Amino acid sequence: MTNEESVKPLPKPRLQPEPLPEPVAQHIRMLDLDKPQGRVICECWHCKEGVLIEHQREPQPQQELKVTCPHCGRVAVKLLVAKILSVTAIPSPWS
Repeated sequence: MTNEESVKPLPKPRLQPEPLPEPVAQHIRMLDLDKPQGRVICECWHCKEGVLIEHQREPQPQQELKVTCPHCGRVAVKLLVAKILSVTAIPSPWS
């Protein structure tokens, strides 16, 4: 047996699977669905901080309104409601 015969070929390098990207999602909870004035607790789309939004559903026609985040100043969420009554910064219940 020669030296060349005893050398085994090296196994092929295996590529490590790339980690899956985190799914794009936004936490949101709607409260007081049976009342004309409702509340929404959500995370800001950008900074993930908590936002409490009080809104009016009726009697005006509903429209898509952009809610500005009190933490970062960017659009936190878009809601299909008649009117935004208040926006309050809260700690995120999901973090």
